[in-house]
Formats: sequence, C-alpha cells, structure tokens
Amino acid sequence: MITIFRSFYAKISLIFLLLILILGAGSLVIAFSAAEHLFDEVEQLLNREYAASIASELQPLVEEGFALDEIKEAIHYMMVLNPMVEIYLLDEEGRILAYFTHPEEPLIRQSIDLTPLKSFIESDGRQAVLGADPRTESRDKPFSAAALLMGEDPGFVYVILRGQSYDRSLKMLQSSYYLQSGLSTFFFAFLATLLAGFSLFFILTRRLRNLSSGVRAFERGQYDYRTDIRGKDELGALGRAFNEMAASIENGVERLHMAEQQRTDLIANISHDLRSPLTSIRGHLETILLKDEKLTVPERRNFLEIILKNVSSFQKLVEELFDLAKLESRQVLPEKEPFQFAELVQDVILKLQPQAEKSNIAIHMKHSDEIPVLEGDIGMLERVLTNLLENALSHTPDGGEIQISILNENDQLIILLTDTGPGISAEDLPHIFERFYRADKSRDRRSPGTGLGLAIVKEIVNLHGGIIQAESPQGSGAFFRIILPLK
Repeated sequence: MITIFRSFYAKISLIFLLLILILGAGSLVIAFSAAEHLFDEVEQLLNREYAASIASELQPLVEEGFALDEIKEAIHYMMVLNPMVEIYLLDEEGRILAYFTHPEEPLIRQSIDLTPLKSFIESDGRQAVLGADPRTESRDKPFSAAALLMGEDPGFVYVILRGQSYDRSLKMLQSSYYLQSGLSTFFFAFLATLLAGFSLFFILTRRLRNLSSGVRAFERGQYDYRTDIRGKDELGALGRAFNEMAASIENGVERLHMAEQQRTDLIANISHDLRSPLTSIRGHLETILLKDEKLTVPERRNFLEIILKNVSSFQKLVEELFDLAKLESRQVLPEKEPFQFAELVQDVILKLQPQAEKSNIAIHMKHSDEIPVLEGDIGMLERVLTNLLENALSHTPDGGEIQISILNENDQLIILLTDTGPGISAEDLPHIFERFYRADKSRDRRSPGTGLGLAIVKEIVNLHGGIIQAESPQGSGAFFRIILPLK
C-alpha cells in the first residue's frame, strides 16, 4: 500500500484530487457570496420606497419638531406589519435620535455615515449601496432611506431591511443548508474525482510505466528492449528518444564486444606472427652453433639468408603495427601538397615491375586525358598504391594481369584496381580491411604478408577524406575502388 502512494500515478492523482476540492470549496464560497450580494441588491431595489412611505406617515407628526411618543405609536404599527426591519430616525449629522427594533437591544454605534444615504436618495434608490448597521461594529446591510423634516431641523428615516431577528433566522437556516450542501458537494466532487481522475491519470501514466519498464529492463541487461510509446506529445517524443538511446547503447555494447574480440584476435595474431619468424631464427641460429665446424660455406650462407629474411619479416610486422597504431590514433596527419597522381602510379608500377616480371604478370595503367592536380600526402598515397599492388601481385597467378584506371568524375579522383586472381569470397569480403585478416581460404598466397596492409590502406584513404571499396564479381578477380576528393 505504501508503494502505491509513492508512485507517480498516485501522487499526481492526489494532487488533482486536492485541486478539485480546493476549487470546489472556492467555487461554493464565491457562489454563496455572489448570491448574498445579489439578494441584497434585489431586496434593496424592491424596498427602495419603504423609508419614503414611513417618512410620509411621520411627517405630520413632526412638523412642529421631534415628538418621540407620537412617533413610537406610529412606528409600532409599522413594526407589527414587518418585524424584520429596523427603523432609525437620524438628525442631519447622522446621530441616532430614536430607533425601533425587535427585540429592543442597545446600540453599538450612535451615529452612522450619511454618505451611502445621500447616494441612495439622490439615485432614488436605484443605486445598489450598503449602509452601516448600528447594532454591529462593522457590518453593512441593505437599507432604504428618505429625508424627513422635523420642524425646522432636517433629518432622515433610515430603515435596515434585514434586522437582527432576520439574521438569526437566516443563520439557523444557513447553518443547516451550508452543511448539507457542503457535504453533498464534497461527496460528489470526491466521487467524481476518484472515478475521472484516477481513470484519466491511469491512462496518461501508462506510457510512463512502459518507459519505466524499459529502464528496468536495461538495468537487467536487456539491451534489445524497446518501448511502444506512440503519440506526438512530449511523452511520445520521450519514448522515441528512449528507443534511439537504447539502439545507440545496444550498438555501443556490440562495438565493445567486437572491440574486445578484436583485441583478443589481435593478441593471438601478433603472438602467432611473431612466433613464426622468431622460431625460425632461433632454430637456424642453434643449428649454426651446433654444427659450426661441420657446415660448409654455402650451407652457412643459406642459413644466414633465411635468418635475415625472417628478421626482415619480423621488422616489417613491427613497423606496420606501429604505423597502423599511429594512423588509427591520428598521431600522423597528411602533409598535403599538389602533385600528379598518374605520375605517382607510374613510379609505383616501375618499383614493383621486377616482382611482376618474375611471375610474368602484366601491369597496365590507363587514365583520362585530363587528370587534375591532387592535394595529398605523396608518401602516404604511395604506400596505398604499393600495398594494393603487392596484394594484387601476391594473389594473381602466373601470366595474369593487373589493371589500374584513373578517372575524374564530379570533382573526385577515382582509382580502380583489378586483377585476374581467384577473387574474394562473399564470406571474407566484409573483413578484408580488418587488422590481421587473411582470406586464406579463397586466395592462394605467395608471400606470408602481415595482414596489416589493407588496414593501413583504409586508414590513409580515410585521412584524405576518401573512401575505399572492395568487390569481387564472380569469376572476375578482385576489384578495388578508391575515391578521393579533389577539393
């Protein structure tokens, strides 16, 4: 039960309930106050000539001056006809000369303010105004007033239309009526609020509960959980933002798992690639030491050449590891300068021509008539071309062909490289730019390599704001496309 009242649904429902009750009570107070003022105005308007009638009855009795005994006898008859009123005779300054009430009680105020009386008389009783009640300290009541000339002294007839006896009777009725009305209003307001408020907020907070379930699911590790929150309001936007955040977190977790797997694979690959040359070097060195005097000069030279080849392979692996690490961490940035890319391609072809001739592989280059100047790092882009060509040479069979094309399209320099090798399998194609990945199953390798060449190529192309793509149409060898921006 305590948990229910701690929920957002219960809190907002209670707030709504309190607001309804406060507004209901305020509305009742305003309604009763307005009704009372309206009743005062109606009563004053209906009895506006009451004081004038009394003044016309009293005027013959006071023509020669104020005569209290004669006035009492006349007033008594009027009080019998309407016991709810209170009649006061005032002098010109507002002092009370005589009063007639039922029952008779002492007065609290001996004079009253004449301003409301004069306003009433001037408007012929049509202006709603309240006057002072002499039997209370500060209360104002509806009244009727008229001028009365007592001898040569002006005065006023002042009639309180709702006297103390009326107030007592009304108070008894109001106490019962207000209590009954208040309880009825409270009951119906409470019942309506429970039914409407709780139902409404249950529906409105359903999406929040759905979102809360999603957060708890993420806390339990269910990163594939998505909320079904619809709508164009703030909660709908919150639900969509949660789903986008969830997708981002899920992708991040997947990338972390992939990074962890890549780290594990990297350590395994480095260990394997370092172990092979080191084992070979150690084995041949031990052979030289054990058979030092028995080895002939050609045998010794052959062992040393094998050791040197393994040292070179080991050195190349370490250098490429450092280079790739610096490229990925952006410790090395391109030092761009304008140059003709076609000339760079020709230089790389000439550099690798001896290797191609050993395997009887032809390398051809063709380019558009107008190749604009490219701004880039000559050393980095030379390495891109070298790695791609070496990779193509190691996978192209004897008598094969490598084709390099340079195109200029839409302010972009496009380099296409194709070979006549066995191609790349669909399984290996998405991974060939990953570190240490070797598509050994699909391609016949002539040289051991390091598995880092294409990864370095991709990083250098990215540093130049370009992209590299690989394809392998069935039966057509490997196909690489490099796109570099010219501007």
